[in-house]
Amino acid sequence: MKAMFLIAEYDCMHIVQNILTQENIPCRFLIHGHGSADSQMLDYLGLGDNKKITAVSFIADDKVMHLYDEFNKKLSLTEAGRGIAFTIPLTGASGTAFALNGTTPEKEGISEMTEAKYELIITIVNRGGFESVKEAAKAAGARGGTLMHGLGMGGEEAAKFLGISIQPEKDIVLIVVSKDDREKVMQNILNSAGILTEFRGICFSLPVDSALGLAGKTGSIEEMVK
Repeated sequence: MKAMFLIAEYDCMHIVQNILTQENIPCRFLIHGHGSADSQMLDYLGLGDNKKITAVSFIADDKVMHLYDEFNKKLSLTEAGRGIAFTIPLTGASGTAFALNGTTPEKEGISEMTEAKYELIITIVNRGGFESVKEAAKAAGARGGTLMHGLGMGGEEAAKFLGISIQPEKDIVLIVVSKDDREKVMQNILNSAGILTEFRGICFSLPVDSALGLAGKTGSIEEMVK
């Protein structure tokens, strides 16, 4: 089983919902966010705002390529700036998640993941730290990212233990990079917005075993997602 992430323009939300409904993907979530392109550049290009929709769904392995194909047909993800879709292998899931997708742990099992060529870097910083994260990642070679807003749940005991003030409002930044660039990008982010800075940031990475919409990829769907 995989967790599939799709990040696309906000006005594509209904298209995304229709695709997932038609493909009988019952376990899905939609999250509002913003892209990392500068507002001045968007105005210059006549593209309006930079609102994004992030769809997260849990799917069986044998549905991955078909969904990539559907996303590309209806959202043109292989065109620059249209969006990105990627999958993360699950090492475990509740029985309900398996059952919703027509499988059971006994039937499907937990397969060992293949070597990942990409990494999803997740950075969580105090509200207002997004620009620092974006610039640091860009300087290290990252091509873009998506911003979401969240709330921290650190209590008083956590604050005392860490010796820092925990602000509830958080910026959450998602960035997909090649495995070779991961360490450099993460180090740049920590230098600019890490726990010792005013933004009190942390970042971690997850393996991405396939992705569609990354710059420079051409060929068939199968060739582009590898």
